[in-house]
Amino acid sequence: MHFKASLLEIKLGYRKIKSIAHACLVTKDYDRFNKYFNYCVTIVSQFNWIYRDDEMEDLQHEYADAIINKSDRSYNPNQNNWVFYDDYSTSYVLALQWMSALSNTGKNILYITSQYSFEKRIDLCIIDTIKNMPNVSVCVIPAGTLEERANLLYRTIIDFGSSKLILHKGMNSLVNIPLSVLPSNIEKYNINLGDQFFWMGAKWLDYNIEFRPFGASVSSQLRGLKREQLLMVPFYPANENRPFQGFPPICNNKTVIFSGGDFYKTIDQHHSYWDLVKAILDKHKDVIFLFATKRSYNCQLFIEDFIKKNHFEDRFCYIQYRQDIFQVFAHCDIYMGTSPISGSLMSQLAAINGKPILQYYPPGTQDDETEQAICINEHFPISFSNKKDFLDEAERLLNDRNFRRNQGMRLKKAMMNESQFNQLVNTTLVSDKSQMPLGIYQINHSYLTKRWLKSRDERVSDIGEYIYSIIGAKDCIRSIPSLFIKKNLNRIFRNIAKP
Repeated sequence: MHFKASLLEIKLGYRKIKSIAHACLVTKDYDRFNKYFNYCVTIVSQFNWIYRDDEMEDLQHEYADAIINKSDRSYNPNQNNWVFYDDYSTSYVLALQWMSALSNTGKNILYITSQYSFEKRIDLCIIDTIKNMPNVSVCVIPAGTLEERANLLYRTIIDFGSSKLILHKGMNSLVNIPLSVLPSNIEKYNINLGDQFFWMGAKWLDYNIEFRPFGASVSSQLRGLKREQLLMVPFYPANENRPFQGFPPICNNKTVIFSGGDFYKTIDQHHSYWDLVKAILDKHKDVIFLFATKRSYNCQLFIEDFIKKNHFEDRFCYIQYRQDIFQVFAHCDIYMGTSPISGSLMSQLAAINGKPILQYYPPGTQDDETEQAICINEHFPISFSNKKDFLDEAERLLNDRNFRRNQGMRLKKAMMNESQFNQLVNTTLVSDKSQMPLGIYQINHSYLTKRWLKSRDERVSDIGEYIYSIIGAKDCIRSIPSLFIKKNLNRIFRNIAKP
């Protein structure tokens, strides 16, 4: 049994843990500071009731100012030298596309990643590909203490004489530490990969590179960035050229609908996505549904229950995480986007492979992004906010092969291509002006906050246990007494329930 923490309790826990981090910084207990600082980032990025916290930015700046051995001499950047920092070192995000585009600018590009990132994703590493690009050199920050790695990263950027620093980073990245103390005449650009999440570093950026109007709207209204700091650069998916691992045998001679992404993107209070999957499979007995996502305990339980309850043992296949994702799209017939939150990259992978897309967004969805991600060369509707219209489209795609093929090819032609992307990156970075409209619109922040909280609750989130384990019983009594009561009542009920 889990107990659910309210948003107020989560906020109080966040505030308490942040105060502990600050106290550790005052006493120069830097190891504990970083531990509690990371706890804070983990909590807020799970619920996203804020998208920027200047108190956290200032804490990290104070830490960086204390531990970074800053250069005393004046800094004179070389305008032909640019750095690309990458936390991922994988092909499934945007490093390959960006590095190819940067290589084509004719500038000297230094690609930096860290040994930690490299080792965590060793089987997806793209280092060898990047090494062979023109005008590109590679630096891997080796293992060591956080202080050693942050200092080496700072020194590497300075020694290269970089005039621009382009960031391809996670929510709490190594590069965030030196970011605030780097010379001001290094222009700092962030590729806004997680535009729906809280992340660190917004205070120290010169420019934020957006891929869709939703991200630009969040940055403008909730991250405190000025419009002139926002640069619109939609992207395209890269082909990794990995061999196809195959589909389960039950897919043979069947129509295959593929779907997937982060599991939380399929959860709302009405289970809209899963009801639509059920409706399609109930009506079309010759359809196989494949679903790919990273394995997690809650996800596994939910899917097993869904299959068993609906007798879809031979109709619904959970294929977990697939490294050959490009080939999965190439071999399916239709892609169904997740809902209430879809995925830009997944939709683009469908389009570039000429596959039609089934996409539903509940009415009032703030970040309906399918058209934004795909319709660059031609604008037309793809997604639906009415379930009947969605199911009518599914019916037509499943029953009419010509319509299915034509829709897929139309999507493919609408997509941004590599040549367009390369030109856009070059023009944008040289001019520091957005070459495309930002499309900013008013964000309903309350709607987003409620959706995050609900999606975590639906997945039986243990955030209350997490906060309690960090601050301990005594501080929980003082700072969040309601959470302490919930925790201990839950423990009592569990003991009673034991046979």
